[in-house]
Amino acid sequence: MRLEGTEIVNECFMKQVEVVPGEELPLVLIAQLATKELVVYYDQAISLNLQKQLAASNFEFPDIGPLLNVLKLHNLQYEVGHYKTYVFPLSPTKDAEVRCLSKYDPKVKAFGFDGFAEEIHAIERGGSLISACISTRENGKCGEAWVYTNPEYRHQGFAQKVVNAWAGSLLDAGKIPFYSHTIGNVASASLAGKLGLQPVFEEISITQV
Repeated sequence: MRLEGTEIVNECFMKQVEVVPGEELPLVLIAQLATKELVVYYDQAISLNLQKQLAASNFEFPDIGPLLNVLKLHNLQYEVGHYKTYVFPLSPTKDAEVRCLSKYDPKVKAFGFDGFAEEIHAIERGGSLISACISTRENGKCGEAWVYTNPEYRHQGFAQKVVNAWAGSLLDAGKIPFYSHTIGNVASASLAGKLGLQPVFEEISITQV
């Protein structure tokens, strides 16, 4: 959660401790762990009455209809995000074809990956990058993968190679690499399967708009 600038307080509440561009504190965050255990966190700024009504809602993950009905009764506008998160094997496969480049490299800038992390793991053809992986978010403990492959080079295993190289570099630095995608992203789910990633939780966030 610290990557989103969020911290857990009093076991079941969240608070914003850092402003992170593009990240907003959810009203409610529901996560189902790999063990099927369900954990729920609430924005500590919501009223006690609303929190009690949300906590009393009887729902079965991932059907959160009862929670949404409570928010509607309070005339709250919201949006829902549904994601799945994985961690990597301890020894990702490395490939000599993957190069580690600086974000200042002209080829990285041409690929559009210069606005993220300092290092980019990529494969090139004909002097241009065709597939690359970076940390879209990273701190001293962990990092989240972002990968892109040019359409004409997809389904050839390039994404697997660059993601594994990226994950290996984080593990070498003593950090935890992880990978997330929206629940409906079939291509990303397929990549997670090919990489042999281990699911750790599925998450639904409800954010006020």
